[in-house]
Amino acid sequence: MGKLSSPNDLPFQILLGCSLGSVFGIASRWISPLVLFGILIAVVFIYAALKRPGLALLGILIATSSIIFEEQLPILSMGGISLHIPDLFLLSLLGLIVLRWLVKPGFKIMRTPLDWPLLIFLGITLLSTFIAIFQSSVDSIEARRAVRAMAYFLTFFVVTNLVRERRQLNLLLNGLFLLATIVAVAMVVQFLLGSSVTLLPGRVEGLRTQNEIFGDITRILPPGFPIILVSFISIFCILVLNNSKSRRSVNILQCILMGIALLFTFLRSYWAVLIIVFILLALIVRAHERQRLIGWSLVVMCLLAFVLIPVFISRESGIRRLVNASFSRLATLWSPKTLTEGSLQGRYVEAEYAIPQIISHPFLGLGLGAQYRPFDSRIDLRGTKSDFRGYIHNGHLWILLDTGLLGYLAFIWLSIAFLSRGFRYWRSIADDRMRGIMLGFTLTYLSVLIAALVNPTFTEWKWTPVIGIMMGINEAILRKFQMK
Repeated sequence: MGKLSSPNDLPFQILLGCSLGSVFGIASRWISPLVLFGILIAVVFIYAALKRPGLALLGILIATSSIIFEEQLPILSMGGISLHIPDLFLLSLLGLIVLRWLVKPGFKIMRTPLDWPLLIFLGITLLSTFIAIFQSSVDSIEARRAVRAMAYFLTFFVVTNLVRERRQLNLLLNGLFLLATIVAVAMVVQFLLGSSVTLLPGRVEGLRTQNEIFGDITRILPPGFPIILVSFISIFCILVLNNSKSRRSVNILQCILMGIALLFTFLRSYWAVLIIVFILLALIVRAHERQRLIGWSLVVMCLLAFVLIPVFISRESGIRRLVNASFSRLATLWSPKTLTEGSLQGRYVEAEYAIPQIISHPFLGLGLGAQYRPFDSRIDLRGTKSDFRGYIHNGHLWILLDTGLLGYLAFIWLSIAFLSRGFRYWRSIADDRMRGIMLGFTLTYLSVLIAALVNPTFTEWKWTPVIGIMMGINEAILRKFQMK
């Protein structure tokens, strides 16, 4: 009997397999086999993730910020509350922190200067939403969905408390860059196939720029865009700051793929902030690093010239049409007509409704999930299932609307603390690769903060876990690699 009870014993493994098979066979009479299979995979993955927390964090990114269709994720419903797989990962990881703190000798909660601003921001967010639900001014289902997206900022605490060793940090970073590379490759394939075949979730559509329509040019905006932006800037910073030839060719290939993917988004706001980021990078690095930056830029320009010369010779080249569409889109950044085009006019209309609401609810806002405006035919389409009366493109105004001045001040406190620590301490990191990543994450967040003037970044499910993980990684790098 002693041998039979050993997990490594063959009879025990056979008995366990038969027992589990019987349990799943009986359960399949009431539950779909596909759902059961999904639950089994989830349980196995959660177990592995608890052994290696970085895997669970990557699982969250795969489910929220990659190429996964959200509606295809398995949902676990309990007492009127629905949980997605990434929700289970997040709750398991937060529970693991508490469990280790209670039972593991020597385990201490890691404290950082970002803890209080983040907790205060999330606390005000919950308070304003609970008040709105109690007053019946917000639909509870919409509020729950919005709270769920904001809860992924808590990935910050998962990173700072569970990613403590160098190998864990490398696993998370390598997984992030690999995932971004996969998304970039998928975007290239989607572009080659065109908008008639949809491989990716999100927006896959023909490009329209002011009065020009490029029907054969596909604009692609998948949920994985955030990790591509983060990885592109970070890998570029690694190339500039790291003199080592190790993994250089891989980094160059990744940078090229992600740069092409960012081109396919045709997001002018992020193109503009990328220009700002590269100018700022050139200003803050040292002379020899600036030379390396210029050198890499010249290499890229030569490669582009080598590719583009035959492109412009062929008038019917698809690449030529892409280049023409890109320059046409880029030219709108400084065109006076851009201020009057439809997409920006819609944002003006949103602001006209939002500002009076902010003034009327100055301290705690309307609560998450609130509708701040009536139906308006200028920006709403009748007959569609989607209701955008609670949606606003300006991320800063969205936080002011939902959490009031108190919530927004806490968010700005968090943002300034993160940026100041990044710009102040990145030079003190002993490891060149980690130094580049820390500076890259800091520059990325600065670009996000600027671009949020026309994008609802801070409340989107695809962005909040990325921001939380990014902030947590910077603090983990400071704790592990900062020179004393």
